[in-house]
Amino acid sequence: MTDAELAVLSIIAEGPIYGYDLQTVIAQRGLRAWTQIGVSSMYYVLEKLARQGLVETSSMPGADETARRQYRITAAGFGVLQTAVADLISTPREHADEFELGLANLHVLRPDQIRAAFAAYRQELASRLAQVRERQDTLQNGGAPFHVTAMLAHRAAMLTAEIAWMSEFVAAWEAQAPPDEAPPAPPEPADIPRMKQVVLPQDPDSPHRRATRRVRGTPPSAPTKISAETPTDQMRSPAEDQESAAPPDPSDEAR
Repeated sequence: MTDAELAVLSIIAEGPIYGYDLQTVIAQRGLRAWTQIGVSSMYYVLEKLARQGLVETSSMPGADETARRQYRITAAGFGVLQTAVADLISTPREHADEFELGLANLHVLRPDQIRAAFAAYRQELASRLAQVRERQDTLQNGGAPFHVTAMLAHRAAMLTAEIAWMSEFVAAWEAQAPPDEAPPAPPEPADIPRMKQVVLPQDPDSPHRRATRRVRGTPPSAPTKISAETPTDQMRSPAEDQESAAPPDPSDEAR
């Protein structure tokens, strides 16, 4: 049985209740803080409990099929609920095992990261404790039964104890924490020899810079500046290259 099924079945065990009233009780007791009970999922849980024979339903004449349906626990459902509750209060459960896994791997974080994480964790604990105490006062003032307020009292005690442990643990960690490391200095610019530097064709000193043929229909551009170090065989125009590459004229050989 899931936590959501157990929470819904326990409320129905207190007495027959309609679907819309069940939503109100879930919100008042803060059950959504530790169970996945949404508006639609609650009716899915109710249908599942009904199919298993743990609850039975009855509808008022002219009522719709969900919110106005009344639910009451069956004898089989009460027996299942007794077994589940006895198991819950007799067997200790692991608590915050994900947090403990994080504690076991603190060495991968910098001290400033650990401080920020601990501060956020304690702030969240304090916020949850304030919410639980506010809800606890509301239920007590509203005449909620003892077994309901006991749930919130236990949660408040657990949060209070964890906040106290966090304060002691952070103090002990600070006593042995490594010093904050200064940010690494930016690397000095490397002195690259001229012969190993990348020279783009647009660079005036590039040996690949040479005059190009103008596209027909475009205005003439300014002459290209050629470095004095450019080899003379690379200063020839494309027309000269074509003339040198053309095959010799037979009439020239006959002359």
